Amino acid sequence: MTKNWKYALLITGIFSTSSAIGQTLQDGRKAMEKDQYQDAKKILLKVVKADNNEINNIALGDAYLKAGQPDSAVFYYNQAASKNAKSALGMAAAGKAALVRNDLTQAESKFADALKRSKSKDAEVLLTIGSAYIDTDKNLGRGIENLNKALALNNKNAAAYVKLGDAYLKQNDGGKAMSAYENAIRADNNYILGHLRKGQLSVRSRNYNEAQTAYTSAIQIDPNYAPAYRDLGELYYFVGKYDLALQNYKKYVEMAGKTPETRAVYASFLFLTKDYKGTIAEAEEVLKKDPNNLTMKRLLAYSYYETGQYDQAQAAMQDYFKTAPADKLLSSDYEYQGKILAKADKNQEALTSLNKALEMDSTRADLRYDIAQIYVKQNNLPKAISMYRNKLKTGKPTNTDYYYLGSLYDQSKNYRSADSLYALITVNNPTYAQAYLWRARSNSNLDPESKQGLAKPHYEKYIELASADKAKNKDGLVEANYYLGYYYYLKNDKAKANAHLKEVLALDPTNKQAKTLQGVLSGADTKSKSKSKK
Repeated sequence: MTKNWKYALLITGIFSTSSAIGQTLQDGRKAMEKDQYQDAKKILLKVVKADNNEINNIALGDAYLKAGQPDSAVFYYNQAASKNAKSALGMAAAGKAALVRNDLTQAESKFADALKRSKSKDAEVLLTIGSAYIDTDKNLGRGIENLNKALALNNKNAAAYVKLGDAYLKQNDGGKAMSAYENAIRADNNYILGHLRKGQLSVRSRNYNEAQTAYTSAIQIDPNYAPAYRDLGELYYFVGKYDLALQNYKKYVEMAGKTPETRAVYASFLFLTKDYKGTIAEAEEVLKKDPNNLTMKRLLAYSYYETGQYDQAQAAMQDYFKTAPADKLLSSDYEYQGKILAKADKNQEALTSLNKALEMDSTRADLRYDIAQIYVKQNNLPKAISMYRNKLKTGKPTNTDYYYLGSLYDQSKNYRSADSLYALITVNNPTYAQAYLWRARSNSNLDPESKQGLAKPHYEKYIELASADKAKNKDGLVEANYYLGYYYYLKNDKAKANAHLKEVLALDPTNKQAKTLQGVLSGADTKSKSKSKK
């Protein structure tokens, strides 16, 4: 499995929550910037109760929209609109309510009215309209247009620049998004979300040094800003610094509070860094308070499998499949289900699951290996070979791939094809001794009487490379020298035959084959040549 797909399927959508408490509009907005939408709602409900004005109601509506509660968002946008029938800002809020309800005609009418009332000179109105289009993904172009007009009136609004950057990012325009985030930092160097977004985009573009600098800047602004530690943990994960990744994630959980949500994120990170026992412990704790958490049920099944607890893995996977909606199932779910079933020798069911995983994600060339392995267990070598050949076509073949397919050809007695694959390994890694031994064996099977000497050059190359560590390569060297001894015996070259047999006996003094052949060469043994070869 690769980092990217693992990260995407396990992390995305979990982030949330904290313990931030406050009583001001700014506190509520800061909670939203930290993705703490439940806290934001609590804060802003108190703010609205204390001052039931347009801006406060719009902010509360935004919190509900971010929390995935559009009906409540519409209610508070309309509350903002009801405060003053002549207010341009209220009319913009009414337009946003209509947009959330998917009533584009009414929304555009309300927005046009708001712009007319404000003569397009009110930055807050333009910002509300621009954000409405962007937050609902209805018309990013129009959202960007209104945000740019708002910034033309007030170029010190760092939050507006970040919103603009988010819109460009939704359009996959990373260059303009980065410019917007940098403008946010220039407008207000202490606006922490500008630094965070710059870091996130830098990670996306694999500019990890720039990302680290941005996250460090965010932490310097506010050492207790939990999302910066979360994202720094992600960064370290991507560059393979797993200890630092976990260290920063622990800080994130400590600062954000040990809630089911933060523990779920931490459990996901433990899984990604292959701490499967830790994942099980965290997932079980989350499920005690949130028994329907699908991500944790998934990770529990995965981690039981990774720790060799196959019975528990099967039970956990069955529970997950019973509760997960069909549209939430991932390719990796079927992959693990297939692997778990294979461990239980339910090979046909395992094949069904693994083929489903491959159908859902045809880029996962590694799944073809798992499927091929099951065909091998079923002694279905033709299908195993076919599956593995497809793996090589769809991915970038490695020497391990060449070896595995070569061994399948060897098992099916297609020695020529096996040899051609082992030859590729010697091309890629000319000093890898074992590959020459594999070539020698395949060629020996093509020339079982050793008359053509097809294996000879490969055994000779193996001896040249493997002799550097005779203790480690003892068995291979015995095999190679005996073959050459027998080959030269057939060629009536007693000197060279004896030289190789001496090498065999130096490595293995009790080797019966070598002693027998030595006896034949010295005339002490009258057995025929054909009987002296194993």
